[in-house]
Amino acid sequence: MTKNIKLALLAMLFILPFGLKAQDMPDGNSNERPKFQAVPDSLAADSLGLGDSLVSRPKVMRLLTRAYGDSIVLRWATEDAGLWITAKDYGWMIFRSTASDKSSQYAVDKYGDTIPYVALNGGKPLMPLSLEEMQQRFDSTDFYAGVAAQALYGQFQYNVNESMPKANADFMTLAAKQYQEQTQRHFMAMLAAECSPRVAEAIALRFVDRDVKPGEYYEYMVQAMIPPQLAEIEDPEVVILNIPYERGEDEMIPEVDVTQIDANRAVVRWEKNKLSGYWLDRKDDKDSNWVTLNPKAPIWPMLPDSATRVIYGDSIAQWMENEVLFFDSLDLTRTYTYRVRAFDAFGDQVKAREAKPYKLTDFTPPAPPYVGEIIPIDNRICPIHWLKPEIEDDLKGYMVMFSTNLEGPWKNVSGMLPKDATSYTDSNAYERGRGFYRVFVADTAGNVNFSPSMNNNIEDITPPASPRGLNYLADDSTGLVLLWWNPNTDADLLAYKVYFANQRDHEFIELTPGYIQDTFFFDSVDISMLARDCFYYVIAVDQNHNYSQPSDTLRVLLPDLLPPGVCVLDGVTQDYDTITITWRASVSEDVAAYYVYRKPRPAVNWECIAKIMPDQVDKKGLIHFGDRPEASIHPYSYCIEVRDSATNSSGMAGFAVAMVDPDNTVKMDINLKASYKKNNAILTWKISEQPRKDYYGVVYRKDGDGSFQDIGTFSRKDSAFIDANAPANTKCSYYIVLQLGRGRHSSPSNTVTVKTK
Repeated sequence: MTKNIKLALLAMLFILPFGLKAQDMPDGNSNERPKFQAVPDSLAADSLGLGDSLVSRPKVMRLLTRAYGDSIVLRWATEDAGLWITAKDYGWMIFRSTASDKSSQYAVDKYGDTIPYVALNGGKPLMPLSLEEMQQRFDSTDFYAGVAAQALYGQFQYNVNESMPKANADFMTLAAKQYQEQTQRHFMAMLAAECSPRVAEAIALRFVDRDVKPGEYYEYMVQAMIPPQLAEIEDPEVVILNIPYERGEDEMIPEVDVTQIDANRAVVRWEKNKLSGYWLDRKDDKDSNWVTLNPKAPIWPMLPDSATRVIYGDSIAQWMENEVLFFDSLDLTRTYTYRVRAFDAFGDQVKAREAKPYKLTDFTPPAPPYVGEIIPIDNRICPIHWLKPEIEDDLKGYMVMFSTNLEGPWKNVSGMLPKDATSYTDSNAYERGRGFYRVFVADTAGNVNFSPSMNNNIEDITPPASPRGLNYLADDSTGLVLLWWNPNTDADLLAYKVYFANQRDHEFIELTPGYIQDTFFFDSVDISMLARDCFYYVIAVDQNHNYSQPSDTLRVLLPDLLPPGVCVLDGVTQDYDTITITWRASVSEDVAAYYVYRKPRPAVNWECIAKIMPDQVDKKGLIHFGDRPEASIHPYSYCIEVRDSATNSSGMAGFAVAMVDPDNTVKMDINLKASYKKNNAILTWKISEQPRKDYYGVVYRKDGDGSFQDIGTFSRKDSAFIDANAPANTKCSYYIVLQLGRGRHSSPSNTVTVKTK
């Protein structure tokens, strides 16, 4: 009993691949695990009176199938403990259906409904073996049979219905304990069924159908025979093709890695997949016999919890998210080989996989040295002496390190010294300034240890570095200026001072009579003065009151309240669809952009249609803007606004008016001529003024007294057209029209006539 309870508590830490998680469950056609929706509330909790009712929510089962050709194996499990505990008293019905079964045979389910299935197991519910039957079938040494028997038939310690009348106990506490005990028993049963196919059959969680034919599809349904008034259950169904199961790559043992985590321990790890449990064997170069490291129970995939991160750290907790881990203590002098064996949810064994031979790396550092008091010579040179009572065999040498901070970071100032060294003189101690020394010791394996820190006793007369990154923001309305800069990295920094001048070549005055520890400063300037800028710099002060050189001088631009000069209209030109407006640019030096506005005469609001940058102004100081608005019976009004770098606006100016005629026909003088030669009508034409933009032409013909029809087109470069399809012995008339784009076309040419033969 004690051993079984320990296993059950251990099982609560595991994620059982079949019984306890619903993700990564493919459908039954692939002979793998189907997906099922998780149930938020368990029957166990409802049966304790914690839920609304026993039938308030459907309960979920999971069903796995695997085909072997001569048989099909079914494995199923319940989502929660209460459903499993209740179902063991009613059993399970196994239904099967094929195409032929549905046309001729039917069964009756627990609801009394006729279903197109055949009831297996002789039409009787599949029940767990009784305790006496389990004792007869299994040997007393069968560990998993004992676990399952304890889970099924062990006496419950907590029972709300029996205990409440006998004791004035807190109901919720007692109910929680009963729920926890039921959950532990559920874990025990699922664990035992996962490890042993015989036990899974004994507790009615596995069924083998041998009355099957190879190559045929079968549909199975497992139904818990719990009366409907007690629980509503979603009965799982799976369709499977009976062909011999072939193990996929994701069901093999992945590559096995070994990683050292401290001086004497390593972790053996491999990726999680669809396998259930694992056995880990080990041998070494001094004993070639395999020894199983977990003989009592398989290794199960685990997920990290808060305790895992506290004990092992974030790196190992991250491994546990996706990998199976086993921690092992090793001898530094031996080389080890590991072998992983595994089984899946159907109890099938998987081919073992070996890891590469592995040997621990020496992580044990040498003993630290002890440093004596450091007395500088002329405040410039520091001799450092140390003592190391224990000299290891693999000692490599020493390194003298320096830092301005007691906790580092440390800089190597000596290089690697021989293992018999006991002193070092730092000739650059004054340049390093006040700080600390440590003597580091290393062995041939790269392990390092170090002495306690020792003050170098150098007097600090070195100023701190100049502040860097000085920048500002200014409020145009109030004259408030915010300065900020990067923090100095000097270890002995005390504070900063800020200085100001109206001009760069004037004497700077201190704005901070005392010190400021912040890396920002507020100042206020008079925005009514005519000056456009002022200047600041910052110095740093260390704890020995050494002053740094000034930072770079910062120029602060004062608020610009004057609007830029306006643009003046220079002229307006237009053709039939394009309006070109020219303005003289603003004379202001700080122009940021020009904005062009347009509106048709009846409109109230202006629309900004273009932004023109100062570099688009030509060398004569003119702004040229072209627009092609929609044709309209109303004229268009235009204006331009100037904005400077301070976002001041000149206002709208340079007003202009232009109009695009809505008539789509452009009057043009086109002289068309026609002749007839060699059974072809030949047209030629001349256009008095060629359109400036590209166009194409359309040729129209009328045969006799008929109507004109378009018979072809020509391009801008053409000046003749040959009609080879003119009907014989007919009087044919022709004219042409130019298509000018944007819906416009020319007026027709003159009409010409030829007599065909």
